[in-house]
Amino acid sequence: MMDRKKIYDTLFVSSSDDEGLAKCAEAIRNGEVVGFPTETVYGLGADALNENAVRRIFEAKGRPGDNPLIVHIWDKSQIDELVSEVTSAAKALMDAFMPGPITVIMRKSDKVPSAVTAGLDTVGIRMPSHPLCNRFLKLAGCPVAAPSANLSGSPSPTTALHVRNDMDGYVFGIIDGGECQVGLESTVVDATGEVPVILRPGAVTSAMIDEALKTHTEYAGALGKGQVPSSPGMKYRHYAPGCEVVIITLPEDCEAIDPYAEDLTDEQKQKLFEMASPFILKAQEILKGNPAARIGIFAGDEVRTLASMAGDDILSAHLEFYSYGDTSDVEAASHCLFDGLRLLDRQEVDVILAAGFKGDGLEVAYMNRLSKAAGLQGDDVPSRAYEALGEGGNEVPLDYFDDVFTSSVLFVSDDDVNLGAVCEGLFTDLIRRKGPFCSADDVKIGVELYAESAGLYAEEGREPDALTCEAFTKVTGGTVTHHISRHAEVSIYDSNDLVLTISDAQAFEILNAYPDLEGRVFSLSSYMASKGLVMRGEDGRVASISIRDPKGQEADVYLHTVSALKAWLEILFPYIIKDLNAKRFC
Repeated sequence: MMDRKKIYDTLFVSSSDDEGLAKCAEAIRNGEVVGFPTETVYGLGADALNENAVRRIFEAKGRPGDNPLIVHIWDKSQIDELVSEVTSAAKALMDAFMPGPITVIMRKSDKVPSAVTAGLDTVGIRMPSHPLCNRFLKLAGCPVAAPSANLSGSPSPTTALHVRNDMDGYVFGIIDGGECQVGLESTVVDATGEVPVILRPGAVTSAMIDEALKTHTEYAGALGKGQVPSSPGMKYRHYAPGCEVVIITLPEDCEAIDPYAEDLTDEQKQKLFEMASPFILKAQEILKGNPAARIGIFAGDEVRTLASMAGDDILSAHLEFYSYGDTSDVEAASHCLFDGLRLLDRQEVDVILAAGFKGDGLEVAYMNRLSKAAGLQGDDVPSRAYEALGEGGNEVPLDYFDDVFTSSVLFVSDDDVNLGAVCEGLFTDLIRRKGPFCSADDVKIGVELYAESAGLYAEEGREPDALTCEAFTKVTGGTVTHHISRHAEVSIYDSNDLVLTISDAQAFEILNAYPDLEGRVFSLSSYMASKGLVMRGEDGRVASISIRDPKGQEADVYLHTVSALKAWLEILFPYIIKDLNAKRFC
């Protein structure tokens, strides 16, 4: 990846901000780079006739310079200055599908810089149908060269927040046009030869193109060694999250079925089983080999429902779902694919099991993108985009969400001076670094997460030991000097959604006193065991998390204690936030 430097206080523009839109258009004319919406995915645009501006796109994306860009226009009258030849096939395609999700490759004119075309004598022309995009392009007053507005190699962005995740600080501005309607990049057709060739499948399918041209089109084969791609998405592996992706191909006769319906026929029950069981069996196989694995599933509602009906609590603890609607709906799957890959990757899963489709329509484009994501293995897997940018999440304003709720975890020790302060501080730091968060059930609902601590025998108002504060700062760079101890009581338990004690004995004491808290109170050891995270010692016996209060010990004991708690909480973090009905938002 090319070196990237944050040099901008990026301007974020809403669809109703006419002044902001004008500023972004002016920035394009002045050689800057702007993220903007289209009906397919968000683009990262610069003046197509300004070679220096175009090079800034490659710098912002970390994109190889031998990958051509697509030139975006708002009116067909612009085409004359950009191309030297319009074949009859090109004209027919433009008449049939522009504006819309198609890019037509034609011979370029001398006005188009080589930086746009990667040195080729052809250029891709696209006229988006997104109304806000059209307004922006018209205001800019120049053709705009643009690839997708993501970090090179990662899933394409279908919301402005995706763009913000990857491009905040690297571009002049980002225009928010809402969710992209299609969700997959445009169909790219080379119309320079006698027989049009589909270089990249998209929402405009081969059947639609054949009908418009009254002829049969071909798909491009693999690139030869050293060959320069004539379309984005041909040479480099794209659309990949930072984890492995495994395709689970759905049955050809897949259809929408309500698992809760009382009048299901035996045939429908069998179809439900055939849809869902491969995901569940594969997840179980993965967990058998790695009990600590976390598994994302990109599939429809039926798969999620059947998995929950299986009643396997340990399996459920390791699964993160992204449901796109009816399992059989390839249009919904296509619309959600990149968002799903990004959101599941954000949960730090080890593998994503993604629904695959058979068919020769939109299924071709969907499988093209998904296959490229699944093709990344081993050393080819890129760092997660949020890791490449620094782990801290976006500062998403709470009014972005339709609604917001709070959820919290309470850590209980004996005196809430050292271990309690450290747990509260460590978990608060994890929340800060890994946020923002949304509801596990609805990404439009935000979640404010909190960590608290209390002590069973705590004396109110005490501060942590100086050595605890020093060790915490050495391990995390943060501080717990502000911590004040609290005595644990039922009102504190009731005000938190999950209670985790340092030792087993502390959990027993709370549950003996308040049996109604069963299911909300765990020791760190029993919580890990409930998730199937059983730790064994060298002798093969199950080991318990045993962390003693370092009070009165040497400084290195304090340091070891903080480091050990940090390691445990980082392992438990994704399971805790899931039990708090939250997930990481992207």
